[in-house]
Amino acid sequence: ARVDQTPQSVTKETGESLTINCVLRTETYSLGSTCWYRKKSGSTNEESISKGGRYVETVNSGSKSFSLRINDLTVEDGGTYRCGVPGIAGGSGCALLTLCCMRRWHCRTVN
Repeated sequence: ARVDQTPQSVTKETGESLTINCVLRTETYSLGSTCWYRKKSGSTNEESISKGGRYVETVNSGSKSFSLRINDLTVEDGGTYRCGVPGIAGGSGCALLTLCCMRRWHCRTVN
């Protein structure tokens, strides 16, 4: 079993939202509980994300897909995000979030 995660990396502006998508690839297991982790920029500690508030999770047990939307992004949200299914698999890829700046009119899109 494995978990596929997208996007690999993304640049957002503060105030926007980010959606991270994950799919559990397995014939054997059903999608039960899920977990999300974040490693802040420049940190080595991975912390668990509590769902609720700005963190909105959507789960589709039929397609074994689950996603996390983070609303109203701030500079502090920058970092690396990972999803997982307890006891089965962790995210195969990382969503690396870069927040370019505070003010929209100072921003330029980094591809």
